[in-house]
Amino acid sequence: MTTSTYSPSQNSDNKRRRQQRRLFQEADWARSDGRTFQQCRPAFLRTGAASAASGSAYAEFGATKVIVSVFGPRESKKAMLYSNTGRLNCNVLYTTFSTSIRGQGTDNKEYSSMLHKALEGAIILETFPKTTVDVFALVLESGGG
Repeated sequence: MTTSTYSPSQNSDNKRRRQQRRLFQEADWARSDGRTFQQCRPAFLRTGAASAASGSAYAEFGATKVIVSVFGPRESKKAMLYSNTGRLNCNVLYTTFSTSIRGQGTDNKEYSSMLHKALEGAIILETFPKTTVDVFALVLESGGG
């Protein structure tokens, strides 16, 4: 009795991927905003949107409009306990008119947490002991982007 093993052929696997890719590329995609499948959302970026902040930017991605302001590093209010690393505070807020549904959603804390996780690797908090960096994002219009 001979034993045999089966392993999928790389050629058939590659052929199937090429067919799927071709179908995916040939499909006549039209998004709800009129873009084709391979077009990006139009984007507009401008720095210096808020003069009182240490740094700020205004961004538009399609119908989404956001102002982000950064304050700091400045002395931490919780400076009574010495810390070798600085603190990063992130806050995402929506204007009441930013969505078709009136009022603030419950997603603010979740989005603030996601922004914190995205920025904590980019800001070297060890170089700012006993300080705080505050990042505020204000969504002016939420277009789904």
